[in-house]
Amino acid sequence: MRPERPDPWAWRARLLDHLAVAPRRETVALAAARGRLLATPLLAPDPLPAHPVAAMDGFAVRHADLGCEPLEVAAELPARPGVPAPLPPGTAARIMTGAPIPAGADTVVPVEDSDARPTGPAPRRVRLRETPRGRHVRTAGEEVSRGQVLAEAGDRVGAGLLGLAATLGITTLPVWARPRLTVVATGDELSGEEVPGAVRESNGAMLRAVLEAEGAAVRTLRSGDDPDQLHRVLDGAARGADLVVTTGGISQGAVDVVKAALGPRGTGTSRFVHLALRPGGPQGAGTLPGPSGTTVPVVHLPGTPVGALVGAQLFVRPLLPGADARPRRVDLTGTLPEIRPGTTTALPGRLRLGADGREAVEILEGSRLAPYGRAEMVVLLEGQERGSALAIRL
Repeated sequence: MRPERPDPWAWRARLLDHLAVAPRRETVALAAARGRLLATPLLAPDPLPAHPVAAMDGFAVRHADLGCEPLEVAAELPARPGVPAPLPPGTAARIMTGAPIPAGADTVVPVEDSDARPTGPAPRRVRLRETPRGRHVRTAGEEVSRGQVLAEAGDRVGAGLLGLAATLGITTLPVWARPRLTVVATGDELSGEEVPGAVRESNGAMLRAVLEAEGAAVRTLRSGDDPDQLHRVLDGAARGADLVVTTGGISQGAVDVVKAALGPRGTGTSRFVHLALRPGGPQGAGTLPGPSGTTVPVVHLPGTPVGALVGAQLFVRPLLPGADARPRRVDLTGTLPEIRPGTTTALPGRLRLGADGREAVEILEGSRLAPYGRAEMVVLLEGQERGSALAIRL
């Protein structure tokens, strides 16, 4: 009688409860912050602009003086550092966009609303059209006030936030450190040589791509099917790692090295299950010895490429700080395969825009890893659902 197979969502919840990587905070320069997650809210150290500035090329005036034309042009104020001299009553100052407003002035009249030429030397006198008080003056703190929250903890640093931080003189940002992961591919067959029975190792590169897309710093190692060698490799894998991921060696075969080394017949530090999931049913998780008596969490994925890819999406990505691996419900289109009752079936999907303008996911045809070369999502079919399903973005 076939043993009961655990639900993959319950297994996922168990891993989230026990193995999620604790975030570490670090401070990095702006140039290294793009794509990172803020560890704390970012507050404005100063108002923006710090002082009133002109929003247009034109003439800075006291609004009360606009009826006393023509006005003498007392100064020319380009956009440059420094505090301009106060504006004498009854005069105007030719001013450029971004230049500080002189004390006394409260309005900027655009150059096109004057009788002055837009280029060349400033005129001695100028006639100006009536302009509402305060027009074309960016007041201090108009864009950002001192202490304003620019971004919340957990927000991803993008180009806009980098530009805003640089404008405010912020040179470093507090971010979550990249989680450190080691991927260990197992199997004597992973030689890469052109000989019968040899297999080019691909899971390491594939899993590294999945995890680096979530901001992790990943290294890859390889071990054969000798348990002693695997223990040595895992000892090195755990050093300096927040999480170790193995692939291969966890099925029901006679030479499943990971299960032999870490399961009940070995150290007993990992638990192995066969989930109600196709592909990717064989899974495992546990801990490895770390430095100074600590332990490092480890997740065990199958060795089949699609099983490893599905397992990484469901069971590894959610463990990383800030990762967005939540499944979402999507509409399905096209012909769907029959699925085994009581089993979650993972299939490759690609986004499509229907005739009604709604987004839907088409199941891609093909066997094993081949259709995943074009896939954008892993679709998770359960029961007899046909019109929609849960999916995770690759």
